Amino acid sequence: MFEELKTLIKHSSVYGMAELLRKGIGFIMIPIYTQFLTPADYGLLELLDLTVNVIGMLVGLHIGSALIRYYNYYDDQKGKQEVFTTALAFTFLLSLFVFCILVVLSDPISKLISGSSQYYRYFQITFICLTIQAIYLIPETYLLARKKSLLYSALSTGTLISNLSLNIFFLVVMRMGVFGILLSMLITKAINCLIVSAITLRHIRYSFSLEKLKKMIWFSLPLVPASISMFIIHFSDRFFIQMYCNLNDLGLYSLGYKFGMIISIIVSTPIFKIWDTQRFEIAKNNNAQQIFKKIFTYYSAVIIFVGLGISVFIDEIVSVMAASEYKGASTIVPLIVLSYVFYGMASYFTLGIMIRNKTKYAAYIQLCAAGINLLLNMFFISSYGIIGAAISTVLTFLFIVLLNFIVSQKIYPIPFEYGRVFILFALAIFLFGLSRLVELPFLMSLGIKSFLILGFPLILFIGKFFNEEEISKGMELLKTIRSRFVIKNGLAGIVDKVKK
Repeated sequence: MFEELKTLIKHSSVYGMAELLRKGIGFIMIPIYTQFLTPADYGLLELLDLTVNVIGMLVGLHIGSALIRYYNYYDDQKGKQEVFTTALAFTFLLSLFVFCILVVLSDPISKLISGSSQYYRYFQITFICLTIQAIYLIPETYLLARKKSLLYSALSTGTLISNLSLNIFFLVVMRMGVFGILLSMLITKAINCLIVSAITLRHIRYSFSLEKLKKMIWFSLPLVPASISMFIIHFSDRFFIQMYCNLNDLGLYSLGYKFGMIISIIVSTPIFKIWDTQRFEIAKNNNAQQIFKKIFTYYSAVIIFVGLGISVFIDEIVSVMAASEYKGASTIVPLIVLSYVFYGMASYFTLGIMIRNKTKYAAYIQLCAAGINLLLNMFFISSYGIIGAAISTVLTFLFIVLLNFIVSQKIYPIPFEYGRVFILFALAIFLFGLSRLVELPFLMSLGIKSFLILGFPLILFIGKFFNEEEISKGMELLKTIRSRFVIKNGLAGIVDKVKK
């Protein structure tokens, strides 16, 4: 079991660094964004991003998920490569077709989404970015399926440097505002697509299989309504805020949401980049259920601990990183953090659905959750504003956790360690409650809150939450990870992977 855990930690650590670099641009730029963009500008960027996300779900048809599933389905290299080239050809043609339609409709889309057709040029740029991103996603997913975590990390480093440099130039030097940010995104995505395509296609023999395409489409089609439902759950609150509040409130909520979902960037996303592949490999073992049980407990410990840290320090973080008019953004962050803790657990609970190829159940669950979310948003946001939006998000993700758990357990039962997970939640809630009582000057507040955060693993250790075998194996894992990330070895490894 610990070999699987070692693989998960090794690759997710690399993916974690890559995701921090990829998403880190947004956080690095927050002080600059809040100085050179008004909350209304920030709200407009959020609407553009949401539009790209929802259309992207339709354009890609979730072929990336099917690529990973069927890459692991075939044992021969020819079959694996054919899955990749088939997915790439299909996505390329579909993306270009959709792009032509979107460009023609950019004016009415701008009016529908933003309330004004004056932003249609912004939408056209985002549609170009969307097309490039849809094509880029296939070779990128191919790297994930092959567990090329170091190469993935190197590419993400390049993305950070390019995006950060261009953002600063267009926004700070050229004072181009929203247009400058979109132009920076377009240039970066184009460069990324060219580089990753050149790397992945060098030694590939092109072939197209209609049979494999049909299998991938049948696997991924139920995931499309599921993804659209998740988009509604994640982002429909923005449209309700615009309806019942204004763009300034939307800007505050968007910034607070960005801080709240840090937990997804540094924990859930990196882990699931390798877990989406590894879980199919583990499922072939005779003791798979026992492995899944233990890994869920450890995953819960990590995500709850990180979520606690973000929630405890959020007031100090926002005061340092954002302008004073964005101060109100911190009030929603603990609720958003809790939502993403639930979301991470819900993603894990899809084990049975994915392993048994019952993706239709994912669609049913997400569609039900999306409907509930719309009703909750309508009630809570109209009554309580952005706080109501955060409450609605928590309740919706809790509903998804419960449904995913119930359905997956019927399909593929796993004896989870319920008592241990409850202890993790109870301890985190207790420490967070204590942190809310701290009202001291900045440095003193940081000191006391740091002590509370360190109390989480310390109390678990003193209370013998982890047994002796887990502690021993944990120390071995830490030594292994530390030895692999010594700078001189790490740089050499990245260079070697890129050459290959």
